[in-house]
Amino acid sequence: MSQVQIASNQHEIEVVEDDEVGGLVRSLSAELPSALGNLLATLVVLATLVFGVWSLVATWTYQPQNALPLFQVSVAATVVALNALWARRTFSYVITLIGAILWLWVSVTPFQPFFQVLLQAVTVTIMLAGVVFSLAAVALSKKPRF
Repeated sequence: MSQVQIASNQHEIEVVEDDEVGGLVRSLSAELPSALGNLLATLVVLATLVFGVWSLVATWTYQPQNALPLFQVSVAATVVALNALWARRTFSYVITLIGAILWLWVSVTPFQPFFQVLLQAVTVTIMLAGVVFSLAAVALSKKPRF
């Protein structure tokens, strides 16, 4: 039994700094070409502005049923647009975008009140986790790779 312990201790495991970061963050930290990253971020920001204006106009004309809820659109658009602008060199804001889309979908879908609150909490958590992953991916993308 002691020979097995000695044999297993002979091989040291080399720990690399990137091992502390999950595979998801590492995969999202790949840099896009500047032009493509800027174009995608611009399209995301423009899409959030269109949805925001659409919801605002529908609310002002007393027809909010014809658009997405103004509060959810305002919050989701702000979070996604700022995250896309910050992480425009990577496409790491995709999780935030997915979380925002799911949150808006849950907001307009009629569920029982308990499930409505539960699903909104889950989708907002996904959106905020996407922001955290995106910030970590941007920080990782700025580190030199050897």
